[in-house]
Amino acid sequence: MRSGAEIKVGVFVLIALAALAYMTMKVGTGVFVPRESYEVDVFFDNVSGLKTNSPVEIAGIEVGLVQAINLDENRARVTLQLLPNVQIRSDAVATIRTRGVLGDKFIEISPGSDPFPRVEAGERIARGDTPADLDQLFTKVGEIADDIRVVARSAANVFGGEQGEQDLRLAFQSLRDAAMGLNEMVQANAESVEFIVRNFRDFSTDLRDIAGTNKEGIDRIVANLEVASGQLKTTLDQAGGVLARLESGEGPLAKLINDPEMGHDLRETMASLESVSRKIDEGQGTLGKLINEDTTAQELDKALEGLNRILTKQDQFRTSVDFTSEYLARHGETKSALTLRLQPAEDKYYLLSVVDNPRGRREKTETFTERWVNGERTTIREIEDKYRQSKITFSAQLAKRWDNLVLRGGLIESTGGMGLEYYLWDDRVQLLFEAFDFDPDDNPHLKAGAKLYFLRNFYASLGMDDFVRSDRRSFYAGLGFYFTDEDLKYLLTSVPVPGN
Repeated sequence: MRSGAEIKVGVFVLIALAALAYMTMKVGTGVFVPRESYEVDVFFDNVSGLKTNSPVEIAGIEVGLVQAINLDENRARVTLQLLPNVQIRSDAVATIRTRGVLGDKFIEISPGSDPFPRVEAGERIARGDTPADLDQLFTKVGEIADDIRVVARSAANVFGGEQGEQDLRLAFQSLRDAAMGLNEMVQANAESVEFIVRNFRDFSTDLRDIAGTNKEGIDRIVANLEVASGQLKTTLDQAGGVLARLESGEGPLAKLINDPEMGHDLRETMASLESVSRKIDEGQGTLGKLINEDTTAQELDKALEGLNRILTKQDQFRTSVDFTSEYLARHGETKSALTLRLQPAEDKYYLLSVVDNPRGRREKTETFTERWVNGERTTIREIEDKYRQSKITFSAQLAKRWDNLVLRGGLIESTGGMGLEYYLWDDRVQLLFEAFDFDPDDNPHLKAGAKLYFLRNFYASLGMDDFVRSDRRSFYAGLGFYFTDEDLKYLLTSVPVPGN
């Protein structure tokens, strides 16, 4: 017979093996879940790789496990068993995650915010997100690799051979020379650049104080500009209607233009005018005597002097037409603008622009949805922020210049705004800053950049657009050209006129 000590050792080994088996089963589930835990459901479109007893985590801490996975109306219904002290809200989001590239799947829960009601046992988490699987990622990577191979083959065809190497060497040498020239120019004007930046900082502080103390006035200006833009659109529509009637031959003016007997009547009129001018030149009649007398000539000289003074003021009035096109790198779209500049004086001018913005004007829509949760009506607030595509917007601004500094404001892309410009090196370089679309619930639209004028009527632009909004900021680069009133006069007078 065995001794009592051996029996005690055997019983202890059996108890230890049973405890080890129990602990192994619990560790296999990923978390020790007590009996008083509760269950919630969540639906996913795809749960490939997710298994029962997979862990459920919040902020990297295991708070439960996957109890069951079932098919419900062609979607995967996953039942989660959570610890009793875990509280999630109705706006919570459940997402299937992977540990590493080829690791196990688990579910991560974003618990939601306090204003929303708590999800109780037996209820459902409204939103379940499934990230893209590895097959989709590998397919995209394969497509990108094919595109890179095509580009590399094209680059090899362009730069291959001795001629390609020589062209590439010349291109790099030109870039080096340009960089050295730019470095020398910046070093030579370091004090000027520092002075400009300091002025910008002081001016932005003053501008912020002005905007804060005159917010109501700015709102009234924006409202008035919106009304003016509506009236301008109505006027343009009416002008289009008048032109359409002229083309269709309606009305007395259209008949006068399209009448085939117009030439005959004009010839007779010119003959009558020639007869009248001959009589005036011979001094016949009251008008002829008036012109040929010395007193009349003196009076005409005085009248011409007054007319010359008027024409001198008119010569100070300048007009220019500007067209620019900018490529937004982040969105892969092009933004174009046509601007008419009216300058009655050296230090003041007006800007009227038509802007083709591919992203359109931003609109924010707020909706409230009521749902029944556990017999109680719950209101869910949703905010949708979107852009209307291919939106034509308008700008109308008044600008004032002090030496090299220009301050302008008014309507910018159909919203109120203001701009700041600074010119360098005889107006060949322009630094600009714009602020518009002031939304009380979001950051304003801020744009900063520079323009470099070259040749006679062309310039290049680059900068950062909407840089305070992380989801919409974009680097831009573009080209533009402009014509002054002198250029327009030259073009109009150079157009050949067909002979008779």
